Order: sequence, then structure tokens, then C-alpha cells
Amino acid sequence: MTGRERAMSNSRELKLRAKSVMRERLKALILTALVFVLVNTLISVLTGELTGYAAWGRELSHRLDAAMANSQQLLESGDPSALIDSIEIPDARDFYRGVFPMLLALLLNLMTVPLSAGYTYHTLCESRHRPTKVSSIFYGFQMVWKTVALSLLQGLVTFVGFVLFIVPGVIFIYRYSMSLYILLDDPTKGVVQCMRESGVLMRGNKWRLFKLQFSFFWWLLLASIITDLIGLDILSLWLTPYMYLARGAFYNELLGMAAVGPGDETFWN
Repeated sequence: MTGRERAMSNSRELKLRAKSVMRERLKALILTALVFVLVNTLISVLTGELTGYAAWGRELSHRLDAAMANSQQLLESGDPSALIDSIEIPDARDFYRGVFPMLLALLLNLMTVPLSAGYTYHTLCESRHRPTKVSSIFYGFQMVWKTVALSLLQGLVTFVGFVLFIVPGVIFIYRYSMSLYILLDDPTKGVVQCMRESGVLMRGNKWRLFKLQFSFFWWLLLASIITDLIGLDILSLWLTPYMYLARGAFYNELLGMAAVGPGDETFWN
């Protein structure tokens, strides 16, 4: 009997599988999530500061705030001509001065793509009851060019879909959502092949994945509220692996993977 011939699990059942792994590996999963978040944040902050893009953005922001404050004062003075005279045409050099830092920052931020791929790999292994080390979150750097190429190609296809019409863009997001998992399972496959195979796996399953993701809405809202209240995104250290594990369980079921125990080899029905 194939995976498609069996009754597919609903969101609640997939999340129960994720919770089961969480109970077994809670400390390790939270530690890995912490390292993942810290490294991701470090890359983003450093790229902004080292390239000068962050400083350029802050300078423009301060100038804009000062201009708005000045405009408000002139409006209150009741002299329209003074307001018109105060308007400054932005110097093109201000813009071009930030283009290179912006492009360099975007390029360096692409390093978060293999990092995210590595975290996906880590949680995928955990969802299969194959405990792994924290260092596995860097696994994506072993195939850095493929992960980046896959991310860029998916982004391009999705962007075209949104330009043509919003609905195709959403469909493309879910159609190719399993591409990275397929690449992680077999790094010898090409980027286009992974996307094609994802399209096959997701036939008739896009709505299921949407419902699974939407089922975390209240958790995400709660995490956002807690972050606003205390200034720390603490809940995400638990919520992030929970969501990834549920998604990994979804992928495993699409493949028709049988349940395996720690140390066992996987096999396919």
C-alpha cells in the first residue's frame, strides 16, 4: 500500500508526532534553536554593520525624521511658501552611496539560506527519531551553492506568479515547498529536479500544508505579544523546533515513510 493510498494524517496528528519528539529531545532541540537564532541574527547584524548599509539606513532615517519635524513646524506657522521653500530634492549621490552596501549586504545575507537548510536538516533527522548534534545546523554549507540556487529559483518563480496574479504565486509557494527536503534527502539531485519532485508530492496536499501552518497562528501571535512585552523572543525557542518537526512529519508522510526507531534505517512502503 502506498502513502497516497493510506489515510493522510490531519494537522493535529502531525503536531502530536512533533510533540512526541519534543518530549524526548526538548533540551537538545531548544539548544539547537538557540544556536540557530543567534547565528542567524549575528549574520544579519554583521552584514549590515560591516558593509555600512545599516549606518546608511540610519542616516537617511534621521534625515527623514528631521525633515518631517521641520515640515510640521512650518505647517503650524501658517506660511505655505516657507514649507515649499524648505523642500529639498534628494541628491542622487545619497542614493548611489547606499547601493553598493545594500547589494553587498544582500549577498552576505544569502549565507542565512544554507544555515536555514541546515536547521531544516537537523529537525528532519529528529522527526525521524535520528538524534543528531547541534553542529548539524551547518550541514547546508556542504551544498551551499545548491541551497542558494534553489532558494533564488523558488523566489523567482513565486515572484513571477505574484506578478501574473496573486493566486499562482501562492500555489507556487506550496507546490515547491518540499524542494529543500528532497535536496537534503539526496544532495546529488539537481535544483530543478527537486522542484519537479516537490510538485509531484504536493499534488492534492497543498491545502493540507496550509492548514498545518495556519494551525500555528495563535502560537505565533502569542510569541509576538510576549516579545513586545518583555523584549525577548523566548517562546520561539520552543515554537521554532515544534513547527519544523511538524513540517518534517508532513514530508515524511508524503514519502510514505514508515515509523522508525532510534538508530534504525528508514525504509519505504
